[in-house]
Amino acid sequence: MTVDMSDYDEAVARYVGAMKKSEEIAKKMRDANKPIEEIIEFTGLSEKTIREL
Repeated sequence: MTVDMSDYDEAVARYVGAMKKSEEIAKKMRDANKPIEEIIEFTGLSEKTIREL
């Protein structure tokens, strides 16, 4: 199987962008005193990641 690196690079860029967006949302939710369980549910981030933001 051959993989075009530009496709790979594009996929990585989309993933990184999505993670950054999830982190931004988690920060806003945390600052609004939302329960950690709710933040995890809506962002898909781990509790550890959320607490480290």
